[in-house]
Amino acid sequence: MADAIATQAARTDTAPWRVDLSLQTDITHFAYFRGQLVETDLRQILKQQSVIRQHQAWISQRRTKAAVADLEDVEWRSTLSMIHDRKPVHTFFSSRKDTRRRTQRIKTLYGMLPTMNAMQARRPDLYSDCLCRVCGIQDEDNRHVWECDSLTEVHREIWKSALDKIDGWGTQATCAYNKTHPDSNVQWRCPSADANIMGLSTIAGARSVLLGENESDIIDDLKWRVSDLYRGITPYSLIQRWSGSFSTPPAIARTVIHKFVSDLADQAHEKIWKPRCEATIAWEQQQEITPAQKRAAYNGPRGDWSAGYGFQYGPDHCQCSCLLTDHIEGQCPGSVRDPFSADYTLLQCWLGRQHRSIMGGVGKIPFL
Repeated sequence: MADAIATQAARTDTAPWRVDLSLQTDITHFAYFRGQLVETDLRQILKQQSVIRQHQAWISQRRTKAAVADLEDVEWRSTLSMIHDRKPVHTFFSSRKDTRRRTQRIKTLYGMLPTMNAMQARRPDLYSDCLCRVCGIQDEDNRHVWECDSLTEVHREIWKSALDKIDGWGTQATCAYNKTHPDSNVQWRCPSADANIMGLSTIAGARSVLLGENESDIIDDLKWRVSDLYRGITPYSLIQRWSGSFSTPPAIARTVIHKFVSDLADQAHEKIWKPRCEATIAWEQQQEITPAQKRAAYNGPRGDWSAGYGFQYGPDHCQCSCLLTDHIEGQCPGSVRDPFSADYTLLQCWLGRQHRSIMGGVGKIPFL
């Protein structure tokens, strides 16, 4: 009887309840957000507004546009997991070693490493040029550090080592998946070498590393490069393309790909960045440049910062890495620092028309 009454009530055309606020005498003030009556926790709305506005300001910076080719294509859960070494921020874990490591990872991701072109611009009195001290041919910036022509064998060693670990990562991820899903009995089968090459074909330069120097990319205008993986970025497009090679549920494929990119970033730090620093320090000692001189206050003229922080571009490029012809009325393409745009995003999320992204603030992030 209750079922029949509920069904009849659901199918009956009824008007929603409306309250005429003008007739209220006990409540005289109401909170509105962009013309919408706030009927939820006002404090939570203000917190979300602050987070989304800060995120909007971050993605509108030219250095962010230069360092990250496509913000919408970044799997931030995996990327942030690498930055924080799988230690969620809400746990308040901290140590001197962990803080230094996080700082280094953030600078690597953001393109803010102290490369030679940045050091020359900062202290032209100590650095007369910005040549790479590893190859001694090209100028060093935050992209050249990872793509130096003298690192061909190092690239192959890094990628071969990471690909050899896929079978172990897949076995572990499959066992963990079967434990959390008692009804499933997933069997792990490692993808073939050809399948891995096809899955990695969305990364510019990957085929050259895996197959040889003369191998070109299948697609010419790829957004992501090998150096982006070294900086800890995990693209969604890579996960979508490569996960099809795994005969497992998507959760297992995402875990394996996350571990693969994380291993590339760790190896690049040990086998590329640290040797580069050793070579640069040896050159500085030859030039009698001491750490005290580098830390000393400098009030003289600065070098050329027109190439942006850590990246070098041609005369036709902006600091956001795009061509000047792509700018509209002199404004960098992409997101702009507009509080109204951030508030509109919050309003759409609040009304249930849009889901908040991880970088827009979704609370505690379950790291991979």
